[in-house]
Amino acid sequence: MPADKTIDLHEFRKQYELPAASARAILEKLGYKIEKVGDSHKIICGSARTFGKDDEYYLKHAVLEFRRTMDVSKTIKGEFFEYEEETELGGKKVVAAYGVSKMNPAAVAPKTPSLKRTPNTPPAPAAGIVPVEQSTSALAAPDALTALVAALTQAQAPTAATDPLLPQKQLKEAEEQGYRITSQQLAELLGMSPQTISSKKSGFIKLGFMYEKVKEGTSTLWKVSQVD
Repeated sequence: MPADKTIDLHEFRKQYELPAASARAILEKLGYKIEKVGDSHKIICGSARTFGKDDEYYLKHAVLEFRRTMDVSKTIKGEFFEYEEETELGGKKVVAAYGVSKMNPAAVAPKTPSLKRTPNTPPAPAAGIVPVEQSTSALAAPDALTALVAALTQAQAPTAATDPLLPQKQLKEAEEQGYRITSQQLAELLGMSPQTISSKKSGFIKLGFMYEKVKEGTSTLWKVSQVD
């Protein structure tokens, strides 16, 4: 792949429904360079080691792994979850492909909910890994797909390391973007129960940020601001 090819960072986030902090965390772990070109930021293709895979596939695998495990260690090692299985359809043998190339990363539920996954659009409900673009020549075999999901999840479980600064990064994003977040969202970020958050007084401080109550109709939301 030509070294001067680029991928627009905003389009990458939009395609995979990633918040800014998660997108940059993934790209940083993979070793990609990001350069500002005019008013936009570009991911420089060829700036990361992709083990012979094209950058689109490599990034897609990393996003899928990150959503399941909050890490990309398997992608960085070149351990890709991709294989084929022969099955019968109408008395004829066909080959069904499974793995990253047949999966929709946007449909994989994140391990840690983000504040806002798609720029300028509300998050859509997601549930489990699902195959896409099925045809008569590549039908989903439940056992094979189950095995793939189990392999991806179990292989990561013992060693997966959550970014320890992810809550702060998402809180910083909320401040920069001017998001007003719910008690449920704030509870998940701070590791508290929604009831505890709701009982807090406006202006309490935790993790280096101040949280002020803001009325929006009949609802109470929270404004986030970093403190010195």
